[in-house]
Amino acid sequence: MIGNRKNLICFFVFLTALLFFIASCNVLPFFGKKKEEDVVKIPEGKTVKVEGMEKVKGVNPPKPENPPAKKPPTPTTPAKREGDTKVSSLPSRPFYSPSLPFFQMGFKRKLTVLDFENNTTYKDEKIGEAVAKKLSDKLEATQRVVTVDKVVVSEMLRREGFKFENLSDPTVMKRAYQSLGIQAFALGNATDVSLLSSKASETSDEEVAFATAKVEIRLIDASTGNLLKTFIARSPIFGTKETGEYSRGKSVIKAIDFGLDDILEGFLRQLDLLDWTTSIAKVEGENIYLNAGKLSGVRMGDTLEVFEPGKEVFHPTTNISLGWTTGKLKGAIKVTDLFGVDAAVGKVVDGTGFSSNDVVKSTVK
Repeated sequence: MIGNRKNLICFFVFLTALLFFIASCNVLPFFGKKKEEDVVKIPEGKTVKVEGMEKVKGVNPPKPENPPAKKPPTPTTPAKREGDTKVSSLPSRPFYSPSLPFFQMGFKRKLTVLDFENNTTYKDEKIGEAVAKKLSDKLEATQRVVTVDKVVVSEMLRREGFKFENLSDPTVMKRAYQSLGIQAFALGNATDVSLLSSKASETSDEEVAFATAKVEIRLIDASTGNLLKTFIARSPIFGTKETGEYSRGKSVIKAIDFGLDDILEGFLRQLDLLDWTTSIAKVEGENIYLNAGKLSGVRMGDTLEVFEPGKEVFHPTTNISLGWTTGKLKGAIKVTDLFGVDAAVGKVVDGTGFSSNDVVKSTVK
């Protein structure tokens, strides 16, 4: 009995000593709270150094269970910086010259294709005429050009009492520009055609033909009679195979066709460099009749400016025409009707003194 009591007292003494030791070491957090000054606070997003430890980075605080509703951002006006300057807009055009929508800016140039010379060894073949016909057809198919037949141009100039021998004369071209609104001429020659033909087989009389062709095309500015650019159209022999009757002629036409396809886009780009203009054909009371209409891309409601013909300037040494100056602005007309194949009638919006052969231009610059 006495021994049991001794053992119990020793146990309580040992337990008391153990608890005192644990409390003095402050190991367990639930035995009292730490003081705030003893807690090392790590700034959020910054790097700090704790004694005995490596550098650590703060972490973002945990997101709340119910985050507050986001407020829509308030639009702010950026502060004006020093040196900012205001750019003044260009002065507006006169009241009679409203800007046109983009889709109304597609005015087409008028062009006449003249006969091509046949400088090949096949003199009996109408190769020059074939080239002119093919070129006209291809230009029409693009719907970017209005081709005016050379016979029509000749007839209209003769009705005006203008005498000439051929349309390739620069003086005649200038007259066609002033009176009819023709802006360019195309002419040239077929310089080389090669043919290769044989029998389709030993047992057949059917002929197989291949051809190559070379064509020179000159684009002339009708307002000055000056050469704008020369294009050389060549075709490879591949793809020109024709068999049967007239195989030789068909293969030559196919070779010409391939050659023209090769230069067509460049030809059109060069033609587009010419400013679009037309001319007044007739003035009758309030009606102003124009040498351009639906085919040329003119639309109802278009506003066009009218200028005096201007002056042609020549180089003092070469005597080559440098072009035409812009004449005095007479006023403007508004297209009120389209008629015929390619003609229009307009009413005066501003200005007076309009007459035949006055130059008409688009208000879109």
